[in-house]
Amino acid sequence: MRSQNSQFGLMEQILTALTLMAEMGDYIPEHVAPWLTWMQIVLIALPFVFIYYRAARMMILAQVVNFLIATIVFMAEGNQVTRLFGLGHIAWVYPMILYYKDIRSEYWKPYRVYAAIAAATIAISLVMDVRDVALWVGGDRGSTLVGLPEGYPAR
Repeated sequence: MRSQNSQFGLMEQILTALTLMAEMGDYIPEHVAPWLTWMQIVLIALPFVFIYYRAARMMILAQVVNFLIATIVFMAEGNQVTRLFGLGHIAWVYPMILYYKDIRSEYWKPYRVYAAIAAATIAISLVMDVRDVALWVGGDRGSTLVGLPEGYPAR
């Protein structure tokens, strides 16, 4: 019985974390919001358009891994979005390599254009993520969100 209770407790923690992450969307800095929207279009939605191609399928899988890591990091950081939040983007390295290879292939030209955009988007994001993780390692543990109410989340 104890194992079942601990499973429910973990599930409750995960659901709480997911709910809080959704609520924290309102506190994304204004200058970051367009970039996040761009990444969602290029790296979450468009891989389904190009699902025929291996790199796109690997990007979908990488996003699942990214979301899992992000949730774990979020919970480990006390349900806060810190500079460590982008750590899950490491899962994007393999799809990025595949996209770069596909750019010079004989694949359908619209896909190759998408592959170039996706690879560049990942590369830019990873540069920012490396910077953020380095700052986190250096001791910056504050939230990367703005305007959070004092003590949020107090759940």
